[in-house]
Amino acid sequence: MQKNLYYIAETSNKYKIKVFLTGLIVFIILVGVVVVFTDTFGSLGSNIPFIESIKSVVIEEVKALTPTGLFYTGFAGGLFFIPLPQEIFFYYGLLKGNSMFLSLLTVNAGYLLSQVVNYYLGSRLNKFFLHIVSKRKLYKVRRFINKQGGKGVFIFNFLPLPAPVLTFGLGIAKYNIYRLFFYTILGTALKYALIILFFFIVN
Repeated sequence: MQKNLYYIAETSNKYKIKVFLTGLIVFIILVGVVVVFTDTFGSLGSNIPFIESIKSVVIEEVKALTPTGLFYTGFAGGLFFIPLPQEIFFYYGLLKGNSMFLSLLTVNAGYLLSQVVNYYLGSRLNKFFLHIVSKRKLYKVRRFINKQGGKGVFIFNFLPLPAPVLTFGLGIAKYNIYRLFFYTILGTALKYALIILFFFIVN
């Protein structure tokens, strides 16, 4: 009995270039629109009491490094396009006398939420990358990731490495989300355990 064979059709280089340039143009336009919108309506938003009060509260919480402020830094620092060392904010929050349990809970809640965003954005861009990257190479990388990805996720979250960028990439590769978050939680838990241990030793 003949098995069903699947042929991976490669996209031509000309089509890859066309898709890449189209994506680049769309990206430039979106950035321009965001800049213009922010410049035009930023001052308008600052005149709305509700928006201004929310903004000031968030800024004050972050400056004071309260557990709520640590949630914001954990979320912002966990986004792949905002490099922010949330571990340093966590440590200084402990120095300010914050509740260790609440600080640990909020900074990790913000971080994990941002990883959901990173993975989702990556998974949405999966089809775009299929048009500009060799499909054979992509599937080869995906097979490798499925075998070795757990170690990489753990190491990137345990050490000061760009784990959010890795999560974004794993979203593109459609890596198993449950395995991703298992190793993410394991790596971050051990990292913050060492930070807390260092805090007790030094103080």
